[in-house]
Amino acid sequence: MSSHYAQLADWSNAMTEFVMIYRHIPAEKRKEPIDGGWSSRQILHHLLETEILFATRMRVAIANPGGAILAFDPDLNEARIPNGEVPDELLLDALAALRSVNLAILRALPDDAWALTVQHPEVGPQTLERIVTVFGNHVSEHLNDMKNAGLGVRAL
Repeated sequence: MSSHYAQLADWSNAMTEFVMIYRHIPAEKRKEPIDGGWSSRQILHHLLETEILFATRMRVAIANPGGAILAFDPDLNEARIPNGEVPDELLLDALAALRSVNLAILRALPDDAWALTVQHPEVGPQTLERIVTVFGNHVSEHLNDMKNAGLGVRAL
């Protein structure tokens, strides 16, 4: 079992909360920009794209230590991948499922696996721990944006 268990549990909880909040946003409000930025739906698209990217990078580090990974251009993905044609519930379910699988893999790794590296074309070597930290906190960051915009679920 990984010594990172508490951190992984936090990331799992953040995903659960994101799903809960997203499902409570009325469909007609999901396309409205949050504080002049992305809409909730764009955040959902972005989180799914980055979770797919994370899954790939994590697997390269584990299966092919030192292997090359691709750079990521979120604007290019947003412009070219037609996530807008995919129903919200399918995107949300895919995001939650992929995060669950990724976290299960990370929990199963020995602690020394977190030091495995990949070669990023722009920043050079990155450890699995660095990759996990960047992507693990990503949901929480966007979740906070949604909460700060008043999109959180109100207590009864």
